[in-house]
Amino acid sequence: MINATAPDKRQYGSGSGLLPHMGLPMWYLPDWRGGLLGADAQSGTALWDYSQVFDSVEGNTTFYGLPDASRLSNWWQQVPDDFRFCFKLPRDITHVGDPVAAIQSRAGKEFEDFLRAIADLGGHKLGVLMVQLPERVAVTSEDMLWRLFDAVLSMTEHCLGSRWSGSLAVECRHRSFFMKDEAETDFLRGLADRKMDRVIFDSRGLQMDRTKTEPVLDAQRKKPNMPVHAVATGRHPVVRFIGHSDWQQNIQGLQQWHRKLTQWQQEGRQPFVFWHTVGNQDVPGFHRWIMETFWQREVVWPGENASGQTLELW
Repeated sequence: MINATAPDKRQYGSGSGLLPHMGLPMWYLPDWRGGLLGADAQSGTALWDYSQVFDSVEGNTTFYGLPDASRLSNWWQQVPDDFRFCFKLPRDITHVGDPVAAIQSRAGKEFEDFLRAIADLGGHKLGVLMVQLPERVAVTSEDMLWRLFDAVLSMTEHCLGSRWSGSLAVECRHRSFFMKDEAETDFLRGLADRKMDRVIFDSRGLQMDRTKTEPVLDAQRKKPNMPVHAVATGRHPVVRFIGHSDWQQNIQGLQQWHRKLTQWQQEGRQPFVFWHTVGNQDVPGFHRWIMETFWQREVVWPGENASGQTLELW
């Protein structure tokens, strides 16, 4: 069993108060071995190496299926106390004809069991729960959305109580949520009343990429292409950033986010930001470049040390 303790020299974390929570969309790819991860890292144990560098992860796996208690326990044991998992609600709830009915049925019961398992392990390691809406759900569905959000918030309060310091955030994928009109204002007000936030997906860099490689073209077809409204309505705004394959082309957008993230922290918020690249094979390097360029921080990877332990940074 891995005895996870918070690394003394991690580049960021909730304890420092200097940087936002940061992470990637997963904690393991084989391409990362010998770099971000130890040379012999495996999917079942790579989270420990990953958590020596990052203090959060975008848990997309729960969108497709919830882990059983044993797998969840394995994840919890590999990370230090200041690590925050950010999970998506299952698509069996969010992407069905009646999400409100789903949260009250078998899918909702399975999600409740998942939350209870988290509570048994220590609810403080749960960060933001993310609700990804399907593209067909427009702002005109807000009455249904409020019922869904209220049901999820009630469930988390019942299962986790004060052990959970995170929040609920929603990712909208229909343009009606981005019109800067009365409907959007009302929606943002409803989020603020519930201490919820938006998940802001910034794909501007990806969408202006003209390299025309098949991976880039495929990502441009599949990734959301919504306006970027950098508005925080709760304590934990979430940013998902996928950039241009030429990293230098992302500088303007990253400068904007560096300023906005700093502003949110000065306001007392604790934002989360998750970095993406096309295919994500090079995303650890992208993150390292961002840290050196915008936060003037050196990033050392566990896989760069033959022993698999993080080196001293300074």
